[in-house]
This record gives sequence, C-alpha cells and structure tokens, in this order.
Amino acid sequence: MLLFATIIVSLGVSQADDPLRPQYHMMPPKNWLNDPNGPVYYNGYYHMFFQHNPNAAVWGDMHWGHCYSEDMVHWIHLPVAIAPDQPYDKNGIFTGSTTLVDGIPVIIYTGITETNEQVQCQARPANLSDPTLTSWIKSPLNPIITHPNGRDPATAFEDDYNNYYLIYGFGTDELGGQAVLFTSKDFSNWTYLHPIHSNHYDNFWECPDIFNVSNRIVLKASLRGQDFWAIGDFDPTNLIFVPVGNDLGEYTQLIDQGKFYASKSFYDPLNDQQVIMGWTAEDDNQGEQRGWQGLHTLPRAIFLSDDGLQLRTRPIEALQSLRNEKTHRHFQNVILPTVIPFVLVPDVSGNQIEIIINWQFSMNQNLDFGMSVLSTSDGSQQTNIGIITQRNTSVMMNWDLAGWDYFSVPNIHQWSDCQPVCDQDTKCQAWTFVTDRQINNNCFLKSGIPLLNSNAACVSGVKQKGLDQQPVWIYIDRTLSQTNPAAAHSPLHGTIWMEPSSSLLNGQWFLGLNIFIDHSIIEVFEPKGGRVAITARVYPEKENAKYLGVYVHEASTDENKIIINTLDIWTLNTIWT
Repeated sequence: MLLFATIIVSLGVSQADDPLRPQYHMMPPKNWLNDPNGPVYYNGYYHMFFQHNPNAAVWGDMHWGHCYSEDMVHWIHLPVAIAPDQPYDKNGIFTGSTTLVDGIPVIIYTGITETNEQVQCQARPANLSDPTLTSWIKSPLNPIITHPNGRDPATAFEDDYNNYYLIYGFGTDELGGQAVLFTSKDFSNWTYLHPIHSNHYDNFWECPDIFNVSNRIVLKASLRGQDFWAIGDFDPTNLIFVPVGNDLGEYTQLIDQGKFYASKSFYDPLNDQQVIMGWTAEDDNQGEQRGWQGLHTLPRAIFLSDDGLQLRTRPIEALQSLRNEKTHRHFQNVILPTVIPFVLVPDVSGNQIEIIINWQFSMNQNLDFGMSVLSTSDGSQQTNIGIITQRNTSVMMNWDLAGWDYFSVPNIHQWSDCQPVCDQDTKCQAWTFVTDRQINNNCFLKSGIPLLNSNAACVSGVKQKGLDQQPVWIYIDRTLSQTNPAAAHSPLHGTIWMEPSSSLLNGQWFLGLNIFIDHSIIEVFEPKGGRVAITARVYPEKENAKYLGVYVHEASTDENKIIINTLDIWTLNTIWT
C-alpha cells in the first residue's frame, strides 16, 4: 500500500460503493451454449443471432436466439428467431450466417434432420418493414443443400458476374479439414464445386469464414479447439484460396490465444470495418448449476499489419461507451521495487471493469511481472496477467517450450544441431531439445512460440527475427484463480515481437495492455498494434475476490526499474437496455 500511496497520483474519482450485481453483465449476448451466428447490420440496427437452448443449460434442442443493437454495444433481447420445427431441422438449428441479397437479409443455417444428417437451410424476414426483424420464414425449398454432410455456412460473397459463392465446414481423410465451395445465381439453388481450401492440421473444420480486409483476402476456420486465420489470394480461375505465408492450424495464425472458438465476422458499414466476435465456452463443470453456458466475446475490429501479412484485432471503439466515468481512477509513474510478491492497488476494486496499463521495462533482461485481478485482499485467490522476457531467447538452457510441435527431427544428437534445423525451416518459430530422450524423438520444431517452462532436461530457442527485436510473452496465470479442481488452471499466453522503431527508447521497452473483466471472463489485448488477444475463463469462489494488485517475480539486474507509466481503471455499465 505504501508503494502506491507515496508514488501514484490519482486524477480520478473513487469507485462507486455499490458495484454492479453479478447478474448484470457487460459482454455481448450471453446465453446457453451459444455460438455467434450471422451478425448483420440492417436498416439502422446490428442483429446478433446465436445458438440457444431455451429449455435448459445443457446441449440439445438448439434454437437461434436473437438480439439487436444500435451501436454493437448495448443490446435488446428479442424472441427466438428460428426454432427446430421441421423434419430437416428437427434435431437442431446449428451455426449459420446472414447475407444481404439485393438489400434483404437472408439467413443460411445448418439444420440437423430427423436422421441426424447435416443440411443447409434458408430463412428470410417475414416483414421487412419491421426494423427488429423479429419474425423469420423458412424457405419452401429447404433443405437447399444436402451434400456434403458439413455445417456452418459463412456469409456469402459475389463475383463481378453476379455469381454467389458460399462456403461451409467439412472434412475427409484424404484432404483433412476443409471449407467446401458452392455457387448460385439466385441464392436458392446451389451447385457444389470443390473445397476452396484444405489441410491436414485437423480432420474437420468448423465455422469457416472468408472476407476482405484492406484488399487482402482472409480465410478463417475453427480447428484444434481454437480459431485460426490465413491471408492469401483468391484464384478466380480455379476458385481456390491460396495462402500467402503461413496456413490455418499453425500457431502463429491464432486469432485469439485463449478460449475463443466458432467466431463470426461481418462488415460494419457505419464504421467501415470488419468485426469479429467469438464464442467462449465454460472452463469448469458448474455451467448447468449456474443456469447458463457460454457467452460471446467483445466485438473486435479486424485490420492488417503494415506489411499486409498479419491479421490484427482490437476492441471496437464503441466499447468505451460502457465506461462509468464517475468511477475512473488514474495512476501514473509507479516505479516498482526490485521484487514484489503482491501489493494491492489502493481504493480500486471490481469484477466488471476495464483496465488500460502501460508498462516500461528494460530490454535484454530476464523479467516476470504483471497485474493481479479478481484477487482477494491477501492475494490467496487471484489471476495474474503478466509479461515475461528473456535476456537471450536464441538459446535458453534449462527451459522447455512445451507444445505446438509439428515435427520431430531425426538424427539429432545435441541441441546445437536442433537450432539450425529450425532456422532453415520457414514454418518453424521455436524449438526444444530434450536431453534425456532417445535420438529421433528429442528435437521438436514448433509452429508458434509456446510459454516458457523451467525444465533442467531441456534446451530451447526462438528463431530470431532481426537486430534488437525481442519476443515478449504475455500470459494469464490461473493457478490461484479458483479452488475447484474441475476448473481449468492451465496458463494461457500470446507472444509478440517488440520492435525498436515503435517500442524502444533509451534501452527501455514500452508495452500497453487493454484488459476487460466481466466476472468469469477476462479479455486481454495489446491495443496499439493489435498483436495479441487472449480470452480466459476464471471462477473465483471468494466474494471479496475483486481487488487489483501488482507483482514482480523477477526483476531487472540493471539500474532500470519496471515502471507503470499510466494505469486507468473504469467500472463498466451493463450492455442490456
């Protein structure tokens, strides 16, 4: 407490005494087992459809729920849009999308038939003059596609010759996971063409999506339990997607490094941006008891890196309207001592808050520091959102980079032979050599940079990018987040490369994080460059687990300290109107 009381200057107003009650959540539509389906902007409103069981907080009897909004932030519930009441969708209304066809929103969704086949079906608004689009009529032509037996149709796109194209998820042993392509002249009668793209990183793709960002084509899909993207070109002759660089399924290609799946994107004409929202499932065994399961993430704007080869995301600007300005707290120039196990941030608490923190720290140091959230006052229950750096990442003795392997290199006898193999492989981002394993099962190449784990039997390294560039690990540590052994406690992380041109001054790195907390969900972003998004689920049992703290587990060995340049905190209002 002394640390903050003597160094931090507060420019804000203290937090309100009566925080929002737990049932008031600020995240977009939260419902039972919901995937986002077919977001669309029509006639002055954003519409969100989502998978929804209206009868129980368990899988089954899937309908499409419906909400609408004027700003993509504040939402109003509407009646169920589509119910499973026909032979072709009797066993469930699964994921789909909405496309504006001649100015009319048209839904294509996956129906599960009486015999559990997956077919594609269509619905149109019953009354176009109704701005809420409350009622929908299923097409008499349903099902409009019966083969192949896949699911999750994306928003359709159109070429210069008035041909519509549609993709959905599929998979075969021969080609692996794939997005299959269909074409139509009238949006009702569809002809199967071929897979638009496929690979063997998984045997089935879910929720594929294809869209244009800054005149580059992006293909995304859900596989390996997460959402991946690839930037590429659409071959207009062969009608296939050709990745430029890395492909879906490689861990450099994650849209979000955490609990983020079955996402849907759509074009927002009001703000001229592509927006994506994901589904985050529960990460414990208490969903049915709570009475709900799963929720949507915050809407995120999609943009590209300066070279046009990397997908970036950040929270949409409209989310700032959720901030309760009366609760704003501002701190600046906080110099952290050498090591701090845990120190509370004074006069701040909340479990429905936004945090913007800007860190300053030395380059080429072994560091581990961060902020604790959803913490008890003594830190016995807490979730840590931290940063790790290493002095030398090209070779790290006694460290393991566990996971994300795609190849075990044969005939490797020592770690010094493992490193050049990674350097020469365009897919490889990092490697680990296990000293106590037999030859042919000891040099592992990784398609991303996993989180560091101390291990005396390992030597690891990260492929270097350039002079003075440094990889930084951003993590969410859930070790103390909850006591329930059935809840997830494993860490989540993302890695970014710090670059001197934009982040370095006098040997000091500068890195900002934007953190949203809503009771059981945490979303962490690197807002300046959009290089990291991490979504995590946590379930603190203690009622007073609502405080914030800071910590330094490993500090600089030089004279430079770790500094919080600025820290801003707001309580967030509910999204429901």
